[in-house]
Amino acid sequence: MIKNKLQSQIEAVNRAFHKVWYAVMFDRSDVKSENIKNLSFMDMHLIGLAHEHPDYILREIRDILQVPQTTLSSIVSRLENQSYIRRVINHRDMRSFSLEVTEKGRQMYEEHKRNDREKAGQILQMLDEDERDDFIRLFEKVANSVGGH
Repeated sequence: MIKNKLQSQIEAVNRAFHKVWYAVMFDRSDVKSENIKNLSFMDMHLIGLAHEHPDYILREIRDILQVPQTTLSSIVSRLENQSYIRRVINHRDMRSFSLEVTEKGRQMYEEHKRNDREKAGQILQMLDEDERDDFIRLFEKVANSVGGH
């Protein structure tokens, strides 16, 4: 009986997670910028890391993203060609490169953050105040358990 209940709960979480994931990640109908619509989740994550941690070297970014070097190189080259970022010598390790977010990249990243906050607000508005507090507490517990950036 307990195993069946757990299996049922797993299925319910899986269905709910995918509904939210697709609504947040893939429904870009409310995104105003065509530039953002054309960027992948990995592209946005890399730009965000470069924006928030300009001192990270490419190896550190690769480790955080957990992608092969060739994949990282492809993403960086594509984003450089689109003028969102540029490679610069790292001030901590002159033998390594960091990523610098361009003005175009900063503007796009700020728009992306605004869109994310709007989506989070839409989710939270579906709940009353007590439910929001419980949801945030539980969601943060899950997020902190999975770790990552």
